[in-house]
Amino acid sequence: MWPVELRGVNEMRSVLIIAVPLVLASVARPDAIDKQVSDSLREVHDRGRELYNAGDAAGGYRMYQGGLLVARGVLVHRPDVQRLITDGLVAAEREPSVARRAFLLHELIEKVRVEVRGGKRTAEAVGIPPREVKGTEKGKVAATKPPATVGEVRGGVVGRVLWQGNPVSGVDVTFVTLGQPTPRVYETTTGPQGVYALPKLPAGKYVVLITPGPNAQVKKLPERYATSTTSPLVFDVKGGGEKLDFMLQ
Repeated sequence: MWPVELRGVNEMRSVLIIAVPLVLASVARPDAIDKQVSDSLREVHDRGRELYNAGDAAGGYRMYQGGLLVARGVLVHRPDVQRLITDGLVAAEREPSVARRAFLLHELIEKVRVEVRGGKRTAEAVGIPPREVKGTEKGKVAATKPPATVGEVRGGVVGRVLWQGNPVSGVDVTFVTLGQPTPRVYETTTGPQGVYALPKLPAGKYVVLITPGPNAQVKKLPERYATSTTSPLVFDVKGGGEKLDFMLQ
């Protein structure tokens, strides 16, 4: 029992560390609150993802849940986002699988961050299973998938992210598995010239999410790229090493 109890204490401490800046920000201007919520939820997302990918789905779920509850409490000036959080938390609780609950709250955090960074004000329902999109949706994305040169990419994927024809650094690129009972999440951030790499990405079918990080060259991207229920970026990764560039529009 001791390791489990200690793990729970550590998770609670992590949530409290993240919660303190949010509580302090609640007396600031609305735009400052929104920024602090976005930044804090990013940290919640990162710590929860580490737990989730390490096999501790319950720990990741509680991390996400705690961060969202605190964020909801300080977003009194954004009742639309408060409703979004409440609906998402309720939808997650209805899931019998803890891993599925954690994944839904991972997606909810990304939706909330989109909203508080200046996205649309209308809350959307969450909890819809990831959809598969075949082909390129006209007017939404142009993606190229050139074959990798031998010796250039030995495993996983590497590529660039371009927005309106220009490479962008500092954006988060997240690959989420499709067709599995428990989705797995693999994330990295683009560097100079918009280059990203996930050399240990296993073969499989993925939906790709692309969102601005705190140091991104662009502060906003179309909302459809933020969650697996809306992203049109669905690809099969062979696993032998390949290039996958994303040219967003």
